[in-house]
Amino acid sequence: MARVLLVFFLALVFAGAVFGLVSLAEHAGAAFPGGNGRIAFSTYRDGNFEVYTMQANGASPTNVTNNALTDGYPDWSADGRKIAFLSERDGNYEIYKMDANGGNQTRLTNNAAWDWMPSWSPDGTKIVFVSLRDGNFEIYVMNADGTGTPTRLTTNEVSDFSPAWSPNGTKIAFSSALDHAAGEIYVMNADGSGTPTRLTTNEAADVSPDWSPDGTKIAFQSDRHVDPEVGDYEIYKMDANGGNQTQLTNNAASDDSARWSPDGTKIVFRSDRDHAKGEIYVMNADGTGVTRLTINIEQDDVPDWQPLVSVGGLAELPEVSASSPPSYATLAGGLAAAALAIAAAGGWYARRRWLRHRA
Repeated sequence: MARVLLVFFLALVFAGAVFGLVSLAEHAGAAFPGGNGRIAFSTYRDGNFEVYTMQANGASPTNVTNNALTDGYPDWSADGRKIAFLSERDGNYEIYKMDANGGNQTRLTNNAAWDWMPSWSPDGTKIVFVSLRDGNFEIYVMNADGTGTPTRLTTNEVSDFSPAWSPNGTKIAFSSALDHAAGEIYVMNADGSGTPTRLTTNEAADVSPDWSPDGTKIAFQSDRHVDPEVGDYEIYKMDANGGNQTQLTNNAASDDSARWSPDGTKIVFRSDRDHAKGEIYVMNADGTGVTRLTINIEQDDVPDWQPLVSVGGLAELPEVSASSPPSYATLAGGLAAAALAIAAAGGWYARRRWLRHRA
């Protein structure tokens, strides 16, 4: 079933000139300010794609979705209590949410078209996402409990992807083929009003924006340094206005799905530098000190970092066991109390990622 849907999806992408193949390995989302908690990611290690969480050093990987069909695109809420994600469990790609330990898995969207790339709003009341429900991949926003009718934010003839709220909640960064078929990064008002501002301008693909926790930087991926047909993506960062675009990774493999840590000192990402199917790595925000976090024979993808938000000097740290209540850990000096959205990886690129190895 997953293979049939993937083939159909890729056909739609080619028809819409959306950067070659769309990658399900990328996702929209938010990395919220705070302490660095667990890292959620997608993996095929159990024979189907599931959402796992692990400690920031790669220890204690735990399956939190546990079902026979595809689950992916994990995105932490601002308070670190919830994860929005994509699932195929009801026969179509829809958006769900669950507790940090995998409990209370709840479907939020329900229609015949694909809904994916969920990203929480800074205040936790909304989720922005991408949908094919109107015949083209566009960006929508809905209530975080799934009630009401989603509001469409983009109305282009080309596809728009990877929505990411700015930390102050007033802007949304996203990727689009609006001016360039390979894809560029734009910023629009959070309500979709006005004309989007283009941040990147070159003949290569620039996609998957992710705001830094302080809102001053955006991480993204680009193949500007190589022949676009090769599909070798590297991670870059730039100022929030598009200035000072700087390459952070540099190797013959693809590095993608960059997500800032909640404290802003690290970037977690996916790479196939040591393993053709991809593993999760972390590096300093300046590109130094790359460390591999996952080691297994199957694919690990789309990481997202849990924020630990301070309340009176205590940082909430939900346990991963569904049978255990959340615990609390005192962090020296406390953590940032604000729960602000940032970010998004997401997007697409010219190499088949998610499900590409599956029959």
